[in-house]
Amino acid sequence: MIELRSITDLQNLISNQVEENLHLDYKAADALMKTDGKKKEISKDVSAFANSDGGIIIYGIKEFSDPAKRHLPEHIDPVDRISISKEWLEQVINSNISPRLDGLKILPISINTISNEVVYVVEIPKSNTAHQAADLRYYKRNNFESVPMYDFEVRDIMNRNKSPKIELSFEIEQHTFEVKSMFATIPTFPLHQ
Repeated sequence: MIELRSITDLQNLISNQVEENLHLDYKAADALMKTDGKKKEISKDVSAFANSDGGIIIYGIKEFSDPAKRHLPEHIDPVDRISISKEWLEQVINSNISPRLDGLKILPISINTISNEVVYVVEIPKSNTAHQAADLRYYKRNNFESVPMYDFEVRDIMNRNKSPKIELSFEIEQHTFEVKSMFATIPTFPLHQ
């Protein structure tokens, strides 16, 4: 997982045009509005990452509207930390996803020292069980979006912690041997013709 701890890290994503992918999603500030629909969307997106391979959702970076630049970060679209606090976001996630996620981190990154504007970086670990969103569905991450899961996929995730994790490590050693003949050298005599 990439580390995002400062405004410089966020600016690098934008200047390098790092595209959304299986492990990274950008959301504009209005994704954190206090409506039931937005809360359901938060639970859908966060649970999808946990059910897949984990990842990061950045609340406060707007994507381009141009279809040719879809999934690319355009600019920072900060969140007002007074109206949308880190605690509110955590409470929305915890109360709308079942079972509760372990290891979730919400990191507020201040835009400047004067204002109350932040970008929330939500780090979601891969889970050992399936998590249900607020709409009572299970989602997974599929490239750039969260999509509903099939029954067999939910069962597979629920069995993650039952399957052993096997790691294999080996070394290759190279040895050089000198082979000496077991037979003594037989003198050769010229043949008479």
